[in-house]
Amino acid sequence: MSTTVYEAPEIKPVSVNDLALPQKRVMPNGVCLYHLAGPRKGVVRLDVLFKGGYGVQEKPLQAMFVNRMLREGAAGLSADDISRKLDYYGAWVDMYSSQGCNHLTLYTMSKHFVPLVQLLEEIIKEPEFPEENLETVKRNNKSYFMVNSRKVDVVSQRYFENSLWGDGHPLAHIVCPEDYDAITRGDILDYYGRVYNNKNCSLFVAGDVNEEMFEALQRCFGDKEWGVGEQLADVVVPEPCQQSGPRKVIVDGTMQSCVKIGFMAIESSHPDYHVFRFLTVLHGGYFGSRLMSNVREENGYTYHIEAEVDAYGVRNAFMITSETDHDNVEPLVKEVYKEIRRLVDEPIPDSEVELVRSYILGELCREYEERFAKSEVFINAWLSGESFESVNRYLETVRTVTSADLHRVAKAFLDRDDIIEIVVGQ
Repeated sequence: MSTTVYEAPEIKPVSVNDLALPQKRVMPNGVCLYHLAGPRKGVVRLDVLFKGGYGVQEKPLQAMFVNRMLREGAAGLSADDISRKLDYYGAWVDMYSSQGCNHLTLYTMSKHFVPLVQLLEEIIKEPEFPEENLETVKRNNKSYFMVNSRKVDVVSQRYFENSLWGDGHPLAHIVCPEDYDAITRGDILDYYGRVYNNKNCSLFVAGDVNEEMFEALQRCFGDKEWGVGEQLADVVVPEPCQQSGPRKVIVDGTMQSCVKIGFMAIESSHPDYHVFRFLTVLHGGYFGSRLMSNVREENGYTYHIEAEVDAYGVRNAFMITSETDHDNVEPLVKEVYKEIRRLVDEPIPDSEVELVRSYILGELCREYEERFAKSEVFINAWLSGESFESVNRYLETVRTVTSADLHRVAKAFLDRDDIIEIVVGQ
């Protein structure tokens, strides 16, 4: 009986090409339109961004409520009318706010783009903010807030940001139930009037886009001046006054405690920023990371632990997050600091660098395969004050970073005493 011997396929390094950058058009009224060209797939993502966000609100939750109320009635259409139109076309609109931006995202089929852009124009330019709907929205969001206030991961993020920025900072406010009660229609009208106008607006569009669709975008958002407010200056967030050290927050009845450890990291414009991002993945950004290998696999203290760099405009925070049994909090924290110390004191083996390099490139291959994910990458760069070219600079860093580079950055930015440590649980 003959036996066929098959040779294993050749293993080749992962390769990711540089991304094509968005094409910029400046429309007659000054609104910038960024287009991410690519294969036609019959679907479109449109992002409408307004400079502002939490950075210009005068009361807590103003930015969130303005964005949330836009679809509650506009141009004579009720909230039900707007929902029915979106459902009829099989479209979806998402709305959220961040530190420096109010954000609306439309997902739709290309063939329905023009009528939906017209609907979006009405929602943005002619909102009615009906009082009765506001009371319902306030009640629903407050109930959602109260539910989340029992979740240790949500509470830990609130207190981490408070320690990150420091008491009195506009981004350090810990939202409370009374903040929801205090929002009025007048607050919403005031914020809307200051922020929602062509001078503060930028558009990103990705997917199957033709000239007729570009003309619709210009007709709806780019031809004439609209809105009553003036152009906002670049949102300048005051310097953080980080409050380091341990902080315990009690939430009764919880099954586990949430641990969050971190600090204000280097800014996106720093020449070592992309090396720091690579180092963060090696430390705790994938299943085989050092933190997962130690805290989960070797010690069994947790099911999951991760390290990440979270963007707050041009500034970034380094955070390690995990949930564990209440009795395991102290040993888990000890092992986290141990792994940070290892990065500072010991060179990283070249084999580990190559493993993480392959992992990141593989993840980027998967992420960049989807057109809308590429759009998200460039929008995030724009929101962080980075150039679009920075996306490809990160790729180049991943391809070329060395063990020596990582060790140098670890010693420069991880060897510190001003570390925030938040524990939320019983």
